[in-house]
Amino acid sequence: MHRKFRLSIGILVVLLLTALQGCGFHLRGAAELPSSISPIYLSGVAEHDPLRREFRQAFGAANVQLITDQSKASSLLKISKQRQDRRVLSVDSRGKAVEFEIHHALNFELLNLDGTSLMKNQSVGSQRAYENSETGILGKNQEESLLRRDLRLDLIRRIVNRMQEQL
Repeated sequence: MHRKFRLSIGILVVLLLTALQGCGFHLRGAAELPSSISPIYLSGVAEHDPLRREFRQAFGAANVQLITDQSKASSLLKISKQRQDRRVLSVDSRGKAVEFEIHHALNFELLNLDGTSLMKNQSVGSQRAYENSETGILGKNQEESLLRRDLRLDLIRRIVNRMQEQL
């Protein structure tokens, strides 16, 4: 009896996975971008900017090569109007800021090397809030750095998702 139950569960799992695959469901993972855009040149982001490094990792996972020589690229990802800011969300009874919100936004556009637009200019943005206690100042600086990294990764994920949808 136990063996039949396990076999039934196994068959049920296989059927469920087959149904999910048939409806277009994919596990979250590397994006599938068209090979025609590779290699890609990234403009508007400094060479040592963490955003460039994170784009390189995201594109590498999608089998798209990010190169530094624009003349050898098949396409150009143009980053513009990059904005980062931090604002106070709340203050305590003494007027000291106790909660902040950080925001990172940018515009992007994907072009062929001849200047033809593959993706029109679009905006993406992301924000996170965090508390600012009087104790643990060093920890709060590290927390803000980690949140800024999360914002960059979120922006990249959104850009890659849009590329996947629109190309």
